[in-house]
Amino acid sequence: MVVQELRLVFPNSHRINRGNYVVKELAEACRANDVTDLIVVHEHRGTPDALIVSHFPHGPTVYFTLNNVALRHDIGTYKNTTVSEQYPHLIFENFSSKLGDRVRDVLKYLFPVPKEDSKRVMTFANEDDFVSFRYNSDSFSHLLH
Repeated sequence: MVVQELRLVFPNSHRINRGNYVVKELAEACRANDVTDLIVVHEHRGTPDALIVSHFPHGPTVYFTLNNVALRHDIGTYKNTTVSEQYPHLIFENFSSKLGDRVRDVLKYLFPVPKEDSKRVMTFANEDDFVSFRYNSDSFSHLLH
């Protein structure tokens, strides 16, 4: 369920099953096939608890711990809503340090440049090294650390 939601968040993404592959093997396969980014979702008993983002061919790779993840099906008012697949405009709040710049760049390069008339918006807000993520007027919310 989580990966299906993430496929809606990241335009042009494809879902693949990890199977018994370790992350290093997945990364090698991505490099060999000219994949630009790899996102690995870790779950514990169906609850997402970590996210690895690797940019190819030379990095960086970042690891996020996930807390308080609320999926669309968990939010009653958004259960049957459709998600726009337009490329989103991105808003970053409080990413002003050197590390903040780096994290902002890792996140923004996961998204293609939107058209001017795109109405889809995603917000990443950093507060005390916790990154809140929302898109399309509170329809989806995550907390990354």
